Amino acid sequence: MLRRTTPILLLKKHNVGPMIEYASRSIHYISDVEERKSITKVSESLFPQSFSRISIADQKVLPTSKPLNVQVKRSPRPDESNASGLLFGVSTTFDRFHDSRTSPVSEWSRWLTNGQGVSNGAGLILALLNSSASDIEFAAKQLADAGINATVLPSDPTLDMPGRYVDLVNMFYNHPTRDQRSWFALIDDDTFFPYIHQLQNTLSNYDTKIPYYIGTFTERMDWMLYNHAPFAYGGGGVFLSFPTVKKLVQSDCLAKNSDGTYLLHADQGDRLLYNCIHQNSEITLTHLPLLHQLDQFGDPSGFYESGKQPLSLHHYKSWHQFSPHPTHTIADACGEDCVFQRFQFADEYILSNGYSLAHYPNGIDFNVDHVEHTFDAGEKNNPDLEETVFSYAFGQMRPGLSRTGRKKAWHLLDARREGPGIVKQVYLKRWSDDRWYKEGDAAPDLDSIVVLNWIP
Repeated sequence: MLRRTTPILLLKKHNVGPMIEYASRSIHYISDVEERKSITKVSESLFPQSFSRISIADQKVLPTSKPLNVQVKRSPRPDESNASGLLFGVSTTFDRFHDSRTSPVSEWSRWLTNGQGVSNGAGLILALLNSSASDIEFAAKQLADAGINATVLPSDPTLDMPGRYVDLVNMFYNHPTRDQRSWFALIDDDTFFPYIHQLQNTLSNYDTKIPYYIGTFTERMDWMLYNHAPFAYGGGGVFLSFPTVKKLVQSDCLAKNSDGTYLLHADQGDRLLYNCIHQNSEITLTHLPLLHQLDQFGDPSGFYESGKQPLSLHHYKSWHQFSPHPTHTIADACGEDCVFQRFQFADEYILSNGYSLAHYPNGIDFNVDHVEHTFDAGEKNNPDLEETVFSYAFGQMRPGLSRTGRKKAWHLLDARREGPGIVKQVYLKRWSDDRWYKEGDAAPDLDSIVVLNWIP
Protein backbone atom coordinates (compact mmCIF):
# COMPACT_ATOMS: atom_id res chain seq x y z
CA MET A 1 0.00 0.00 0.00
CA LEU A 2 1.10 3.59 -0.57
CA ARG A 3 1.69 4.06 3.15
CA ARG A 4 4.67 1.69 2.82
CA THR A 5 5.79 2.10 -0.78
CA THR A 6 6.22 4.57 -3.63
CA PRO A 7 3.44 5.41 -6.10
CA ILE A 8 5.28 3.62 -8.92
CA LEU A 9 5.65 0.42 -6.88
CA LEU A 10 1.99 0.77 -5.90
CA LEU A 11 0.94 0.88 -9.55
CA LYS A 12 3.06 -2.13 -10.40
CA LYS A 13 1.59 -4.03 -7.44
CA HIS A 14 -1.90 -3.43 -8.84
CA ASN A 15 -0.87 -4.43 -12.39
CA VAL A 16 -1.14 -0.89 -13.73
CA GLY A 17 1.07 0.02 -16.67
CA PRO A 18 3.76 0.12 -17.76
CA MET A 19 2.16 2.64 -20.15
CA ILE A 20 -0.40 4.85 -18.42
CA GLU A 21 -2.39 8.00 -19.00
CA TYR A 22 -1.27 10.41 -16.29
CA ALA A 23 -2.08 13.76 -14.69
CA SER A 24 -1.02 15.35 -11.42
CA ARG A 25 -1.75 18.45 -9.40
CA SER A 26 -0.47 19.87 -6.15
CA ILE A 27 -3.27 21.35 -4.08
CA HIS A 28 -2.44 24.10 -1.63
CA TYR A 29 -5.21 24.12 0.96
CA ILE A 30 -5.92 27.36 2.81
CA SER A 31 -7.92 27.04 6.04
CA ASP A 32 -9.70 30.41 5.93
CA VAL A 33 -13.43 29.75 5.53
CA GLU A 34 -15.98 29.24 8.31
CA GLU A 35 -18.28 26.74 6.57
CA ARG A 36 -17.73 23.35 5.00
CA LYS A 37 -20.14 23.52 2.06
CA SER A 38 -21.71 20.56 0.27
CA ILE A 39 -19.63 21.58 -2.74
CA THR A 40 -16.92 24.21 -3.08
CA LYS A 41 -16.50 25.79 -6.50
CA VAL A 42 -12.96 26.55 -7.65
CA SER A 43 -12.59 29.06 -10.47
CA GLU A 44 -9.48 27.43 -11.94
CA SER A 45 -9.14 24.23 -13.95
CA LEU A 46 -7.79 21.19 -12.17
CA PHE A 47 -5.86 20.09 -15.25
CA PRO A 48 -5.12 23.06 -17.55
CA GLN A 49 -3.09 20.69 -19.72
CA SER A 50 -4.26 17.36 -21.07
CA PHE A 51 -3.23 14.00 -19.65
CA SER A 52 0.18 12.65 -20.70
CA ARG A 53 1.07 9.16 -21.83
CA ILE A 54 4.08 7.95 -19.86
CA SER A 55 5.81 4.67 -19.05
CA ILE A 56 6.29 4.01 -15.36
CA ALA A 57 9.10 1.66 -16.36
CA ASP A 58 11.09 4.76 -17.33
CA GLN A 59 10.23 6.76 -14.21
CA LYS A 60 11.75 6.77 -10.73
CA VAL A 61 9.46 9.54 -9.53
CA LEU A 62 6.13 10.55 -11.08
CA PRO A 63 6.02 14.13 -12.42
CA THR A 64 4.36 16.87 -10.36
CA SER A 65 2.73 20.18 -11.28
CA LYS A 66 2.31 23.71 -9.96
CA PRO A 67 0.03 24.24 -6.94
CA LEU A 68 -3.67 25.11 -7.12
CA ASN A 69 -5.23 26.97 -4.18
CA VAL A 70 -8.42 25.70 -2.54
CA GLN A 71 -10.17 27.03 0.55
CA VAL A 72 -11.24 24.75 3.38
CA LYS A 73 -12.70 25.11 6.84
CA ARG A 74 -10.23 24.71 9.69
CA SER A 75 -10.98 21.37 11.34
CA PRO A 76 -8.96 19.08 13.63
CA ARG A 77 -6.55 16.52 12.29
CA PRO A 78 -6.54 13.13 14.04
CA ASP A 79 -3.59 14.18 16.19
CA GLU A 80 -5.61 17.16 17.42
CA SER A 81 -8.68 15.23 18.61
CA ASN A 82 -9.38 14.09 22.16
CA ALA A 83 -12.05 11.38 22.28
CA SER A 84 -11.61 10.38 25.92
CA GLY A 85 -15.32 10.81 26.63
CA LEU A 86 -16.22 7.82 24.44
CA LEU A 87 -16.24 4.10 25.21
CA PHE A 88 -17.11 1.74 22.35
CA GLY A 89 -18.20 -1.88 22.57
CA VAL A 90 -17.92 -4.55 19.85
CA SER A 91 -18.89 -8.21 19.86
CA THR A 92 -17.38 -10.33 17.09
CA THR A 93 -15.53 -13.60 16.56
CA PHE A 94 -11.80 -14.14 16.78
CA ASP A 95 -11.82 -15.47 13.22
CA ARG A 96 -13.31 -12.21 11.90
CA PHE A 97 -10.87 -10.17 13.94
CA HIS A 98 -7.88 -12.21 12.76
CA ASP A 99 -8.82 -12.70 9.08
CA SER A 100 -7.07 -10.08 6.91
CA ARG A 101 -10.23 -9.73 4.80
CA THR A 102 -12.41 -8.73 7.76
CA SER A 103 -10.01 -7.49 10.45
CA PRO A 104 -11.07 -4.02 11.60
CA VAL A 105 -7.74 -2.93 13.14
CA SER A 106 -6.64 -0.77 10.21
CA GLU A 107 -9.94 1.11 10.14
CA TRP A 108 -10.13 1.42 13.93
CA SER A 109 -6.66 2.97 13.99
CA ARG A 110 -8.00 5.97 12.03
CA TRP A 111 -10.64 7.00 14.59
CA LEU A 112 -9.38 5.46 17.84
CA THR A 113 -5.85 6.90 17.59
CA ASN A 114 -4.10 10.09 16.50
CA GLY A 115 -3.25 8.42 13.19
CA GLN A 116 0.34 7.85 14.30
CA GLY A 117 0.04 4.96 16.72
CA VAL A 118 -1.06 6.81 19.88
CA SER A 119 -4.52 6.56 21.45
CA ASN A 120 -6.82 9.58 21.12
CA GLY A 121 -8.30 8.75 24.53
CA ALA A 122 -11.31 6.75 23.34
CA GLY A 123 -11.77 3.32 24.89
CA LEU A 124 -12.78 0.06 23.23
CA ILE A 125 -14.24 -3.12 24.68
CA LEU A 126 -13.74 -6.04 22.30
CA ALA A 127 -15.65 -9.21 23.18
CA LEU A 128 -14.43 -12.20 21.16
CA LEU A 129 -16.38 -15.41 20.58
CA ASN A 130 -14.58 -18.72 20.07
CA SER A 131 -11.37 -17.34 21.51
CA SER A 132 -8.68 -19.01 23.61
CA ALA A 133 -6.48 -17.29 26.16
CA SER A 134 -3.74 -16.98 23.53
CA ASP A 135 -6.26 -15.50 21.09
CA ILE A 136 -7.22 -12.84 23.65
CA GLU A 137 -3.56 -12.07 24.27
CA PHE A 138 -2.87 -11.86 20.51
CA ALA A 139 -5.77 -9.47 19.92
CA ALA A 140 -4.84 -7.27 22.86
CA LYS A 141 -1.25 -6.98 21.65
CA GLN A 142 -2.28 -6.21 18.07
CA LEU A 143 -4.58 -3.42 19.24
CA ALA A 144 -1.99 -2.04 21.65
CA ASP A 145 0.64 -2.04 18.89
CA ALA A 146 -1.78 0.03 16.78
CA GLY A 147 -2.17 2.53 19.62
CA ILE A 148 -5.76 1.51 20.40
CA ASN A 149 -6.80 1.63 24.07
CA ALA A 150 -8.69 -1.66 24.23
CA THR A 151 -9.99 -4.11 26.80
CA VAL A 152 -10.23 -7.55 25.17
CA LEU A 153 -12.50 -10.13 26.79
CA PRO A 154 -13.94 -13.51 25.83
CA SER A 155 -17.64 -13.49 25.01
CA ASP A 156 -19.98 -15.57 27.16
CA PRO A 157 -20.19 -18.84 25.14
CA THR A 158 -23.67 -19.56 26.53
CA LEU A 159 -25.13 -16.50 24.81
CA ASP A 160 -26.27 -16.29 21.20
CA MET A 161 -25.54 -13.33 18.93
CA PRO A 162 -28.32 -11.03 20.23
CA GLY A 163 -27.38 -11.87 23.81
CA ARG A 164 -23.67 -11.19 23.25
CA TYR A 165 -24.54 -7.79 21.78
CA VAL A 166 -26.68 -6.73 24.74
CA ASP A 167 -24.15 -8.19 27.19
CA LEU A 168 -21.79 -5.40 26.09
CA VAL A 169 -23.92 -3.06 28.22
CA ASN A 170 -22.93 -5.03 31.32
CA MET A 171 -19.30 -4.70 30.25
CA PHE A 172 -19.76 -0.93 29.96
CA TYR A 173 -21.18 -0.81 33.46
CA ASN A 174 -18.31 -2.81 34.93
CA HIS A 175 -15.51 -1.11 33.00
CA PRO A 176 -12.94 0.62 35.24
CA THR A 177 -13.06 3.82 33.16
CA ARG A 178 -16.84 4.17 33.10
CA ASP A 179 -16.88 7.25 35.36
CA GLN A 180 -14.53 9.02 32.95
CA ARG A 181 -16.83 8.43 29.96
CA SER A 182 -19.72 10.51 28.71
CA TRP A 183 -21.09 8.12 26.06
CA PHE A 184 -21.18 4.35 25.64
CA ALA A 185 -21.49 3.20 22.03
CA LEU A 186 -22.50 -0.21 20.72
CA ILE A 187 -21.07 -0.76 17.23
CA ASP A 188 -20.40 -3.52 14.72
CA ASP A 189 -16.86 -4.54 13.79
CA ASP A 190 -17.37 -2.79 10.44
CA THR A 191 -18.59 0.54 11.81
CA PHE A 192 -16.39 3.54 10.94
CA PHE A 193 -16.49 7.10 12.27
CA PRO A 194 -14.94 9.56 9.76
CA TYR A 195 -15.47 12.66 11.91
CA ILE A 196 -14.68 11.77 15.51
CA HIS A 197 -14.43 15.42 16.56
CA GLN A 198 -17.72 16.35 14.90
CA LEU A 199 -19.34 13.26 16.42
CA GLN A 200 -18.42 14.50 19.89
CA ASN A 201 -19.61 18.02 19.08
CA THR A 202 -22.96 16.59 18.01
CA LEU A 203 -23.29 14.45 21.14
CA SER A 204 -22.42 17.45 23.32
CA ASN A 205 -25.89 18.83 22.54
CA TYR A 206 -27.35 16.14 24.82
CA ASP A 207 -27.19 16.18 28.63
CA THR A 208 -25.46 12.98 29.75
CA LYS A 209 -27.26 13.12 33.10
CA ILE A 210 -30.47 12.31 31.22
CA PRO A 211 -31.15 8.77 29.95
CA TYR A 212 -30.47 8.83 26.21
CA TYR A 213 -30.73 6.15 23.54
CA ILE A 214 -29.37 7.69 20.33
CA GLY A 215 -29.08 6.09 16.91
CA THR A 216 -30.37 5.92 13.38
CA PHE A 217 -32.79 3.91 11.27
CA THR A 218 -32.06 1.78 8.25
CA GLU A 219 -32.12 3.62 4.94
CA ARG A 220 -34.60 0.98 3.77
CA MET A 221 -38.09 2.40 4.26
CA ASP A 222 -39.65 -1.01 3.58
CA TRP A 223 -37.61 -2.63 6.35
CA MET A 224 -38.61 0.07 8.83
CA LEU A 225 -42.28 -0.65 8.15
CA TYR A 226 -41.75 -4.41 8.25
CA ASN A 227 -40.07 -4.28 11.68
CA HIS A 228 -42.91 -2.25 13.26
CA ALA A 229 -40.56 -0.61 15.77
CA PRO A 230 -38.54 2.63 15.86
CA PHE A 231 -35.27 1.09 17.03
CA ALA A 232 -31.67 2.12 16.39
CA TYR A 233 -29.94 -0.10 13.84
CA GLY A 234 -26.67 -1.31 15.32
CA GLY A 235 -24.29 -0.85 12.41
CA GLY A 236 -24.71 2.91 12.47
CA GLY A 237 -23.73 3.06 16.13
CA VAL A 238 -26.01 3.15 19.20
CA PHE A 239 -25.06 5.75 21.83
CA LEU A 240 -26.18 5.42 25.44
CA SER A 241 -25.77 7.84 28.32
CA PHE A 242 -24.82 6.31 31.67
CA PRO A 243 -28.35 6.53 33.13
CA THR A 244 -29.52 4.34 30.24
CA VAL A 245 -26.66 1.89 30.79
CA LYS A 246 -27.57 1.67 34.47
CA LYS A 247 -31.27 1.14 33.72
CA LEU A 248 -30.46 -1.68 31.30
CA VAL A 249 -28.17 -3.42 33.79
CA GLN A 250 -30.96 -3.26 36.37
CA SER A 251 -33.34 -4.88 33.87
CA ASP A 252 -33.21 -8.55 32.99
CA CYS A 253 -32.75 -8.06 29.26
CA LEU A 254 -31.54 -11.62 28.70
CA ALA A 255 -34.33 -13.48 30.56
CA LYS A 256 -35.55 -16.51 28.62
CA ASN A 257 -38.65 -18.65 28.33
CA SER A 258 -38.54 -22.36 29.12
CA ASP A 259 -37.97 -23.09 25.43
CA GLY A 260 -34.81 -20.95 25.39
CA THR A 261 -36.25 -17.96 23.51
CA TYR A 262 -35.98 -14.47 24.96
CA LEU A 263 -38.92 -13.11 26.94
CA LEU A 264 -38.18 -9.92 24.97
CA HIS A 265 -38.34 -11.77 21.68
CA ALA A 266 -35.71 -10.72 19.16
CA ASP A 267 -33.35 -12.41 16.72
CA GLN A 268 -31.00 -9.41 16.39
CA GLY A 269 -29.02 -7.63 19.09
CA ASP A 270 -30.16 -4.11 18.25
CA ARG A 271 -33.80 -5.20 18.38
CA LEU A 272 -33.30 -7.02 21.71
CA LEU A 273 -31.71 -3.85 23.11
CA TYR A 274 -34.69 -1.78 21.95
CA ASN A 275 -37.18 -4.29 23.36
CA CYS A 276 -35.47 -4.15 26.74
CA ILE A 277 -35.45 -0.35 26.80
CA HIS A 278 -39.06 -0.18 25.63
CA GLN A 279 -40.29 -2.78 28.11
CA ASN A 280 -38.48 -1.44 31.18
CA SER A 281 -38.46 2.33 30.79
CA GLU A 282 -39.99 5.35 29.10
CA ILE A 283 -36.75 6.07 27.21
CA THR A 284 -37.39 6.58 23.50
CA LEU A 285 -35.02 6.74 20.56
CA THR A 286 -33.37 10.06 19.79
CA HIS A 287 -32.99 9.85 16.03
CA LEU A 288 -29.62 11.05 14.70
CA PRO A 289 -29.82 10.70 10.89
CA LEU A 290 -26.17 11.70 10.41
CA LEU A 291 -25.36 8.16 11.58
CA HIS A 292 -25.67 5.66 8.73
CA GLN A 293 -26.50 1.97 8.62
CA LEU A 294 -25.87 1.87 4.83
CA ASP A 295 -28.32 -0.90 4.01
CA GLN A 296 -27.86 -0.70 0.26
CA PHE A 297 -26.09 -2.89 -2.28
CA GLY A 298 -23.94 -2.36 -5.34
CA ASP A 299 -22.00 0.75 -6.31
CA PRO A 300 -21.92 3.09 -3.28
CA SER A 301 -20.57 6.08 -5.25
CA GLY A 302 -23.79 8.08 -5.07
CA PHE A 303 -23.57 8.14 -1.29
CA TYR A 304 -19.85 8.83 -0.96
CA GLU A 305 -19.95 11.48 -3.71
CA SER A 306 -22.91 13.35 -2.20
CA GLY A 307 -20.85 15.92 -0.30
CA LYS A 308 -22.45 14.97 3.01
CA GLN A 309 -20.66 14.39 6.31
CA PRO A 310 -21.90 11.00 7.55
CA LEU A 311 -20.99 10.55 11.21
CA SER A 312 -20.78 6.79 10.74
CA LEU A 313 -20.34 4.26 7.93
CA HIS A 314 -21.16 0.55 7.83
CA HIS A 315 -21.16 -2.56 5.60
CA TYR A 316 -18.12 -1.38 3.60
CA LYS A 317 -16.56 -4.87 3.47
CA SER A 318 -19.72 -6.79 2.61
CA TRP A 319 -22.78 -5.10 1.11
CA HIS A 320 -20.52 -2.72 -0.76
CA GLN A 321 -16.77 -2.34 -1.16
CA PHE A 322 -14.95 0.71 0.20
CA SER A 323 -11.64 1.26 2.02
CA PRO A 324 -12.04 3.88 4.77
CA HIS A 325 -8.40 3.96 5.90
CA PRO A 326 -6.82 5.49 2.75
CA THR A 327 -9.85 7.74 2.25
CA HIS A 328 -9.52 9.11 5.77
CA THR A 329 -5.79 9.82 5.34
CA ILE A 330 -6.64 13.23 3.87
CA ALA A 331 -7.65 14.25 7.41
CA ASP A 332 -3.91 14.24 8.21
CA ALA A 333 -3.60 17.22 5.88
CA CYS A 334 -6.56 19.57 5.82
CA GLY A 335 -8.45 18.11 8.77
CA GLU A 336 -11.39 15.75 9.20
CA ASP A 337 -13.88 18.03 7.43
CA CYS A 338 -11.92 17.46 4.20
CA VAL A 339 -12.96 13.79 4.13
CA PHE A 340 -15.50 13.40 1.27
CA GLN A 341 -15.52 17.19 0.76
CA ARG A 342 -16.43 18.06 -2.82
CA PHE A 343 -14.56 20.54 -5.01
CA GLN A 344 -15.92 21.51 -8.43
CA PHE A 345 -13.32 22.83 -10.86
CA ALA A 346 -13.70 24.98 -13.95
CA ASP A 347 -12.87 22.09 -16.31
CA GLU A 348 -15.92 20.03 -15.20
CA TYR A 349 -14.17 17.86 -12.63
CA ILE A 350 -15.67 17.15 -9.19
CA LEU A 351 -13.38 15.77 -6.50
CA SER A 352 -15.05 13.87 -3.65
CA ASN A 353 -11.99 14.07 -1.48
CA GLY A 354 -10.48 10.70 -0.67
CA TYR A 355 -13.09 8.76 -2.61
CA SER A 356 -13.17 9.71 -6.29
CA LEU A 357 -12.47 12.26 -8.98
CA ALA A 358 -15.23 12.47 -11.61
CA HIS A 359 -15.11 14.23 -14.97
CA TYR A 360 -18.28 15.25 -16.82
CA PRO A 361 -17.20 15.79 -20.45
CA ASN A 362 -20.62 17.13 -21.49
CA GLY A 363 -20.78 19.54 -18.56
CA ILE A 364 -22.33 19.41 -15.09
CA ASP A 365 -25.92 19.78 -16.22
CA PHE A 366 -27.59 18.24 -13.16
CA ASN A 367 -28.36 19.28 -9.57
CA VAL A 368 -25.24 18.39 -7.58
CA ASP A 369 -27.29 18.47 -4.36
CA HIS A 370 -29.22 15.35 -5.44
CA VAL A 371 -27.69 11.96 -4.64
CA GLU A 372 -26.82 9.98 -7.77
CA HIS A 373 -28.74 6.69 -7.81
CA THR A 374 -25.81 4.31 -8.23
CA PHE A 375 -26.72 1.75 -5.54
CA ASP A 376 -29.70 -0.57 -5.29
CA ALA A 377 -31.94 -2.41 -2.85
CA GLY A 378 -31.33 -5.85 -4.30
CA GLU A 379 -34.86 -5.75 -5.76
CA LYS A 380 -34.19 -5.15 -9.47
CA ASN A 381 -37.29 -7.11 -10.41
CA ASN A 382 -39.34 -4.52 -8.53
CA PRO A 383 -38.51 -1.13 -10.13
CA ASP A 384 -41.18 0.72 -8.16
CA LEU A 385 -39.54 -0.39 -4.93
CA GLU A 386 -36.09 0.57 -6.19
CA GLU A 387 -37.38 4.06 -6.94
CA THR A 388 -38.99 4.72 -3.56
CA VAL A 389 -37.29 2.56 -0.94
CA PHE A 390 -34.47 5.04 -0.25
CA SER A 391 -36.52 8.22 -0.64
CA TYR A 392 -36.90 8.72 3.13
CA ALA A 393 -33.14 8.68 3.66
CA PHE A 394 -31.92 10.44 0.51
CA GLY A 395 -34.87 12.28 -0.99
CA GLN A 396 -35.43 12.33 -4.74
CA MET A 397 -32.30 10.90 -6.36
CA ARG A 398 -31.00 11.76 -9.81
CA PRO A 399 -30.45 8.97 -12.36
CA GLY A 400 -27.13 7.18 -12.37
CA LEU A 401 -24.69 8.12 -15.13
CA SER A 402 -23.03 4.74 -15.53
CA ARG A 403 -22.62 3.70 -19.19
CA THR A 404 -23.95 7.01 -20.51
CA GLY A 405 -20.60 8.50 -21.50
CA ARG A 406 -21.48 11.55 -19.39
CA LYS A 407 -19.24 10.64 -16.45
CA LYS A 408 -15.76 9.20 -16.07
CA ALA A 409 -14.43 8.49 -12.60
CA TRP A 410 -11.09 7.75 -10.97
CA HIS A 411 -11.35 6.03 -7.58
CA LEU A 412 -8.81 6.30 -4.80
CA LEU A 413 -6.23 3.54 -4.99
CA ASP A 414 -4.27 4.60 -1.92
CA ALA A 415 -2.97 7.58 0.04
CA ARG A 416 -0.16 8.34 2.45
CA ARG A 417 0.94 10.99 4.90
CA GLU A 418 4.25 12.38 3.65
CA GLY A 419 4.90 14.84 6.46
CA PRO A 420 3.12 17.31 8.74
CA GLY A 421 0.01 18.43 6.86
CA ILE A 422 1.12 16.75 3.61
CA VAL A 423 -0.79 13.89 1.94
CA LYS A 424 -0.37 12.22 -1.44
CA GLN A 425 -3.37 10.53 -3.09
CA VAL A 426 -3.35 8.18 -6.09
CA TYR A 427 -6.59 7.74 -8.08
CA LEU A 428 -7.11 5.05 -10.74
CA LYS A 429 -9.47 4.61 -13.69
CA ARG A 430 -9.04 1.23 -15.35
CA TRP A 431 -9.32 1.06 -19.11
CA SER A 432 -11.52 -2.04 -18.69
CA ASP A 433 -14.11 -0.31 -16.47
CA ASP A 434 -17.06 -0.16 -18.87
CA ARG A 435 -19.08 2.12 -16.61
CA TRP A 436 -17.34 5.10 -18.15
CA TYR A 437 -18.26 4.78 -21.81
CA LYS A 438 -21.54 4.20 -23.56
CA GLU A 439 -22.39 1.38 -25.91
CA GLY A 440 -20.62 1.82 -29.22
CA ASP A 441 -17.81 3.95 -27.82
CA ALA A 442 -14.27 2.71 -28.22
CA ALA A 443 -12.72 1.70 -24.92
CA PRO A 444 -9.57 3.56 -23.88
CA ASP A 445 -6.38 1.57 -24.31
CA LEU A 446 -4.59 2.62 -21.11
CA ASP A 447 -5.23 2.74 -17.40
CA SER A 448 -5.46 6.33 -16.21
CA ILE A 449 -3.78 7.69 -13.06
CA VAL A 450 -4.27 10.95 -11.19
CA VAL A 451 -1.95 11.98 -8.36
CA LEU A 452 -3.01 14.78 -6.01
CA ASN A 453 -0.46 16.23 -3.60
CA TRP A 454 -2.06 18.13 -0.70
CA ILE A 455 0.22 20.74 0.86
CA PRO A 456 -0.30 23.43 3.53
